[in-house]
Amino acid sequence: MMMKIPNLDAGDYHDLVRRFLARLLDKKTVYAVLVAKRYPKGRNAAPVLVRDPEMLEGCAPLAPVQGFNAAHAIVELTREQPGMPRGEPRRIAAVLRPCEVRAVIELIKLKQVQPDNLFLIGFDCPGVFNLKTYRELPDSRAEPLGLAGASADGDPEDLREACRLCTHFTADSADVNLAWMGSDAATSEDGSALLVEVCSDRGSELLKGLDAEDVETPPERDAAVSKKREEREQRFSEDAEDLLTLLEPCVRCYNCREVCPICYCKECLLKPEKMGYTPERHLNRAAKKGQLKMPLDTVLYHLTKMNHMATSCVACGVCEQACPMEIPLGRIYNRVGRHAQALFDYVAGRSREEGLPVTTFREDELADVENVKKEMS
Repeated sequence: MMMKIPNLDAGDYHDLVRRFLARLLDKKTVYAVLVAKRYPKGRNAAPVLVRDPEMLEGCAPLAPVQGFNAAHAIVELTREQPGMPRGEPRRIAAVLRPCEVRAVIELIKLKQVQPDNLFLIGFDCPGVFNLKTYRELPDSRAEPLGLAGASADGDPEDLREACRLCTHFTADSADVNLAWMGSDAATSEDGSALLVEVCSDRGSELLKGLDAEDVETPPERDAAVSKKREEREQRFSEDAEDLLTLLEPCVRCYNCREVCPICYCKECLLKPEKMGYTPERHLNRAAKKGQLKMPLDTVLYHLTKMNHMATSCVACGVCEQACPMEIPLGRIYNRVGRHAQALFDYVAGRSREEGLPVTTFREDELADVENVKKEMS
């Protein structure tokens, strides 16, 4: 259901979003808002938890940069603590990219996020640049709606590769989606209304009291979204490189694990001491093989990580951005995640009601695999 929030009287699109969020705070619909803001100095933007509507100045959710997946922040903000004082629930509205929304939904299913007092506000994502690339861009390309990737006319070559392969760039699984793609909502002359897509009952609850009006979905929107999705699907279908060659430079720094929103184990079993590696074992393996590459088993590390999180991978690409060796981890995990999820007819973060693969018994699960076994026997 598409709706329009009128009388925001803004100067540009981010100003529209800012006034919308300020109205939520003023009306006490939510206690605080999590939204990306530009740094006062330097070029960057990062999630900020805002309580004072005046402090929303400078918010820029569509800024084409993502230092980390904000699902990490949602875990911190919704974690239940023993002995917390009881009282009025302090509800939070989080403005997130589609990959962040989907990561939060996966973490809800994994019991890492408490969703009761959380509203998810997504938006049509134009994609992001890696941090280093973004800092070196000319000012004209660092603005979100001036970004070529914000249109249906193709993505810039230096856009983060995970974004160039992403087909989930609309936040359909959020409670509310800021739906500007393919419409004039972001560039309207009077700058007075914000076009939003209500995706859940919680979304309808969030918009109560804001005088939101029902509107028709702009026909240009469906065409723009479909065109970009087709381009991305075609790009994704290109042949993949050899996995062992791609992973060869890995130094097992664990950066990809630290930034991944789906990796949440308090004690990681992928550390050498947890895998039973001792000095004696190192020496015995070296004696048996004649040599032993250090650090050990970097490929095994990635294969084990994929096995742990492939069905919940949202392909945000922050792992690739964090890799000091510039391994294309976004492309690798995206491809593995897609294939793993396709086995279960599952898309990570598509729906809160959709059960996690394997953890919920389904009689028809992996039926194709069973059929292949029968044919081979």
